Amino acid sequence: MTTQAKREKAQAKQQAALEKLEQGILNIATEADWRQYLDFHSKFYNYSAKNTMLIYGQCPDASHVAGYKAWQKHGRQVRKGEKGIVILAPCKKKVEDEKTGDKAWQIFGFKTASVFDVSQTDGEELQETDVKAQTTEAELYRNLKAFGEAQGFTVLEQAYPGAYGVCIYKPSGIEIQVDPLLSVELRASILAHELGHALMHNAAEYCDHTPTSTKELEAESVAYCVTQYFGVAEDQKRSFAYINCWNRESDQALEQFKASMSVIAKTVKAIIEGVESATSNESKALAIT
Repeated sequence: MTTQAKREKAQAKQQAALEKLEQGILNIATEADWRQYLDFHSKFYNYSAKNTMLIYGQCPDASHVAGYKAWQKHGRQVRKGEKGIVILAPCKKKVEDEKTGDKAWQIFGFKTASVFDVSQTDGEELQETDVKAQTTEAELYRNLKAFGEAQGFTVLEQAYPGAYGVCIYKPSGIEIQVDPLLSVELRASILAHELGHALMHNAAEYCDHTPTSTKELEAESVAYCVTQYFGVAEDQKRSFAYINCWNRESDQALEQFKASMSVIAKTVKAIIEGVESATSNESKALAIT
């Protein structure tokens, strides 16, 4: 096969993956569809929104994916005849900084790659630590508060008229208020929601957002994924009202939805990793004392 033929084949694979991605997004027609996707994303929070949707569209029951060789390193073998799950992998190269001479990896494009779910493999049992099982509602709230404060936000248990929680954008920084009379489960959920706003949105966007806006969808989705990941039951029904009214026929709306999915994924990852870091540090401190 010539170099040109290889390039055209690679481009065709990438285009097919992008078409799968777009179709997966267009298949989200109801709040239930979106909730189901978020349930899936909470398990794959460390993947990009694009790859999470690609995995979800091809293998909605996936629980743990890895490449062919990665499974072998885990003592497992992909069964003969199993079809790979196509994702997008970054193409990287080291680029030298003209001023400092230091070299750093940079992404200059993407290519298709295949991963396999654990259900497509046989071999040794996976050895995994489950931080989520050790997280209570009170611990989650405490660690979310610590994470917010580490970002420079002020987090107060203080009632705000007409709201369970609120972000107040002050010249000195962002203040988050959570109603102290709420159950600890709901306080954790509301704090995750307001942290989502604080991390993703500026003052103007926050003041202008409505129950059916993309900004509210983003914050609600972040809170849902975070609480799902840590196994905290919520005593409120989340609303993803934007899903019922976004225009799937509009290219602009589709691009906006992709952008929302991306910022949700990045924010969920930041919060989960921040909370798990706080949990790990707390465990180390307890072990030392």
